[in-house]
Amino acid sequence: MRIGNIVLVFILLFGFSSCIKEDIVNDEIEENIRINNSFSNFIIGNEVVLDAFFFDNLGIKQTVVFNLASNNSPIIEVDNANKKITAKSKGTATITVSTTYQNKLVEKSVAITVNDVGSTPTAIVKKGTLVKTSSYASAGDFEITEISGGIRISFASNYVADSTLPGFAMFLSNNPNTMVGAKKIDAQGDADGVVYKGAFTMDIMGVGINDYGYLTHWCEPFKIKVGEAEIKTK
Repeated sequence: MRIGNIVLVFILLFGFSSCIKEDIVNDEIEENIRINNSFSNFIIGNEVVLDAFFFDNLGIKQTVVFNLASNNSPIIEVDNANKKITAKSKGTATITVSTTYQNKLVEKSVAITVNDVGSTPTAIVKKGTLVKTSSYASAGDFEITEISGGIRISFASNYVADSTLPGFAMFLSNNPNTMVGAKKIDAQGDADGVVYKGAFTMDIMGVGINDYGYLTHWCEPFKIKVGEAEIKTK
């Protein structure tokens, strides 16, 4: 075997072994409800039907029955039977969406401000900040916007991924602790290459802006997470 090949094998083995040492064994997360409705321009007389997802402790979307409640019905009135939310008067109220899954109560609340005059509707924008979960580099801010047929992820100039990581891959997921059920959006060895540093954009087709709750970096061959970001509404 030539010296060059020996060195290459050593580098790969060293990288893989160091990656293995940082394995994650617990794939479970807290069950959660994601409310997809936007209430940024909610005015008196507006009425919407609840749009929400429920994810179990593995980040898998499940079909459940939601209950809907308001803490201030004169401002926000809810019709639990039909899952309707109606703005009745100016002010602020909190709605709570809940469900019972496998004998466990799961709730999500959101404060809604009702105005008497509307403003120009704004597009939904999501955001996140990558934080490293291992010794490998993973950092940076990003925003997600809707485009025709998909979404656009715009990474800021402070974005960093580790170029020394063996088998780098980036995913959209609803469970940050596993690649199962996640959507791979970038990986080492792709035809278009990988951007490891600086500002850039990615267009992901066939994906809705509310479909995923996390963006993650992984050492794919050994299923080791090295960075994660929760995706939130801006």
